[in-house]
Amino acid sequence: MNLKVVISEVSESLGFARCVIGSLEPMEAERAEFERWLARGYAAGMEYLKRNPHFRTSPQLLYPSARSAIVVSAGYYTEVPPSPGDHYGRVARYAVGLDYHVVLRAKLRELKTQLETKLGRPLIGKAYTDDVALLEQGFAARSGLGFTGKHTLIIGPKMLGSYNFIAELFTDLEIEPDEKYQGTCGQCFRCGNICPTKAIVDSGTVDAGLCISYLTIENKGGIPVEMRKSLGDWVFGCDVCQEVCPYNQRPPVTQWKEFQPELGVGHHIDLFDLLEIKTDETFHERFVRSAVRRPKRRGMLRNALVVIGNKRPAGGADKIRQFLDYEEDPMLCEHAKWALAQY
Repeated sequence: MNLKVVISEVSESLGFARCVIGSLEPMEAERAEFERWLARGYAAGMEYLKRNPHFRTSPQLLYPSARSAIVVSAGYYTEVPPSPGDHYGRVARYAVGLDYHVVLRAKLRELKTQLETKLGRPLIGKAYTDDVALLEQGFAARSGLGFTGKHTLIIGPKMLGSYNFIAELFTDLEIEPDEKYQGTCGQCFRCGNICPTKAIVDSGTVDAGLCISYLTIENKGGIPVEMRKSLGDWVFGCDVCQEVCPYNQRPPVTQWKEFQPELGVGHHIDLFDLLEIKTDETFHERFVRSAVRRPKRRGMLRNALVVIGNKRPAGGADKIRQFLDYEEDPMLCEHAKWALAQY
């Protein structure tokens, strides 16, 4: 029985876009590059990235019982419909459906179960995706899932583009790892030229502190005044660098219903509705099944206020004044007053 063929067939039947086998050997070259990135201060406020780079680039330490990793990608692309109105903000495509962490882990557990049936024995395995101390982008590139574009996202072969999640199933299967995929952006630098905040500072290097995705999601503080206009209508994340990428001109639409906008928050969120969420509990209840809950109430309302200030929708000034009547958070009040001043 050819293990790679079996794994590939099962993963394809489950809707994964691509499947490769990754080695658990230390990622020496990736670690050196990662440490250079950290040393330049490009991790901004993401302190968790700065802790123990050695562990983050040593896959075997993540799950010592494993002997190899099944590395998969899953497409999440869906078309963006026209905005329902001027008081709506845009959501990055990866977050329009259900929370990908939950969906991908469940799919990987299903992959493990089906492999156990095919192989006739139980497997030791653990599923991961974007929530563990592993340099996943470097691991995926080394394993042949795709190549790293100048926007630092993995670009899959055969025009799979970059609208793909990455996930791993660490297993006790002894499988020969796949080779690194050779791909290139050539002389193209559309992503860097179009980035609203010029966050792509070199070809293949992103300064997180300038990135709209960081500013609206991982950033725990206020958004610098000089950068607020650059956010445009992005209330959660940003897709600008992907939208101009030549490899994404005809992206395959996701096969998974879980990533369809109808099951999640959709491509646009009502900014006025966000301002009416008064407690963390209410926010959690509304977004419990969505990746949009990551910035929590404080972060999402901060983003909403900036977008309202940028778009100046009709009725927005009154909504902001009502918000200021009860809001006590100094950071949110400052953003609200800034937004009101834009009127």
